Amino acid sequence: LDPSYPNTIYAATDVGPFVTYNGGAQWSPLGTGFPVVAVDQIDLDSTNGILAAGTHGRGAFRMTTTSQVPALVISKADSGVLVGAGSNLDYAITVRNIGNGAATGVRITDPIPANTSFVSADSGGTNVDGVATWTGLTVPASGSTVVHLRVRISPSLSSGITSIVDDGYKATSAEGPGAGGSPFSTPIAPPYGVTVTPATQKDGAKPGNTVSYIVTLHNIGINSDTYTMSATSAFPVAFYDTTCTSAITTTPTVASAGTSNVCVKVTIPVSGTGTNSATITATSTGNTSVAGSATVQTIAVTVDTLLVDEDGNNPNVASFYTDALTAASVPFITWDLDADHSISTGFMNSFKNVVWFTGNSYPGPITPYESRLKAFLDNGGRLFMSGQDLLDQQAGATSFVHDYLHVTWDGTSEIQNDKPTDNVHAVAGTLTDGAGTVPIDDSVDGNQFMDQVTPNGGAVGIFTDDSAKLDALSFSGTYKVVFLAFPFEEYGSAAQKANLVTRVTTFFGP
Repeated sequence: LDPSYPNTIYAATDVGPFVTYNGGAQWSPLGTGFPVVAVDQIDLDSTNGILAAGTHGRGAFRMTTTSQVPALVISKADSGVLVGAGSNLDYAITVRNIGNGAATGVRITDPIPANTSFVSADSGGTNVDGVATWTGLTVPASGSTVVHLRVRISPSLSSGITSIVDDGYKATSAEGPGAGGSPFSTPIAPPYGVTVTPATQKDGAKPGNTVSYIVTLHNIGINSDTYTMSATSAFPVAFYDTTCTSAITTTPTVASAGTSNVCVKVTIPVSGTGTNSATITATSTGNTSVAGSATVQTIAVTVDTLLVDEDGNNPNVASFYTDALTAASVPFITWDLDADHSISTGFMNSFKNVVWFTGNSYPGPITPYESRLKAFLDNGGRLFMSGQDLLDQQAGATSFVHDYLHVTWDGTSEIQNDKPTDNVHAVAGTLTDGAGTVPIDDSVDGNQFMDQVTPNGGAVGIFTDDSAKLDALSFSGTYKVVFLAFPFEEYGSAAQKANLVTRVTTFFGP
């Protein structure tokens, strides 16, 4: 590039050291003394006829041509239909013109793929010695054209062939520019096949109740099929249609590449305990050696307290809660949202108490679960929640936080957010009466992102920070809440943690 003449480009040739092109009609030899600079990056805008180049430390330059020239791009796709031996395979070949001039006399050629035979081609396409060929096409500037080809996969296709590969297709034009396409592969589907999703699900209820799951069967074979449902399980399992009302043993017909939903009902025996893993199997009726399976895990809820872990393991602070609950003689079941975020309202409603902690999770960790938490509290539940940065910014301004946690939060001025404290102080006449001043160990989570709260709706403050501002509250009504706007895992000693858990469970009642 010559920075003095930004529309000029120089190139080495076989007739001399350099030639120059000024964006006009011709190349000419380059004289001496021109301040040529190296190009770091060069890009072509073929639609507008602009060649742009960037240099190292000498700025960027561009050259615009008045010539109108096509620029072709060719691509291929199949119809997305599952195919196998003896199937028709349909292709669409698209030629786009991203240049600034029309492409005339366009010729498209596509060698018939191995293990297939020509069936038909639209738009005047013919089979010329094993090559599908289209001629005399015009593609306007910024336009495109699409042609279609149908081939038939050999009925005697070897079982070792897993795909049909179409390669070598290309397009040329009377103006000179052309394009070649990348190899396109279409997988060979089996005659019969099925998958069951999701691979795993988990839910639970109290003994004597039934839990319903929906599994989706995907027909990945080229033939329509029906599937016989079965289960291996210690708990009784029954199958129903997608509405969970009509019992079935075999599904309706599922077309190739189609899906069908099946409702799986697991009944927890009255004496049921622990977690039951049931293997759900769908077996092809077209070929009984073909099957797909999934697992549903059903928890028998035999305790009153659910511990919900939402700390994201950064750091993992679950042990502070499990140790405190154990020391306070509170039996519990744990649900780790980092491993499975699909905790259901029905499962939560199987418990009287939920202990929910968010650790360093940010931003708005409970926002996706607020509707389920609302339903749990509307059912008369009791919630003990603790988190660091749980209310930060607008996360504290949701209707759930205001109406159910009973926190009035100013998420705009940040006057309540990120208020470090070395201690929390019990409030007389509340559930913390007599707990005294308790140190906060900010090394557990690695920061001091505590918040201050303004209780509303009859909630009362139960802890203050070192500036005498409230940073925790309790609420008692048709449901009960204890909310700490600081991390419980940083609260005092192990004995003090267990003592606070005991105070909270006493406040919640039997």
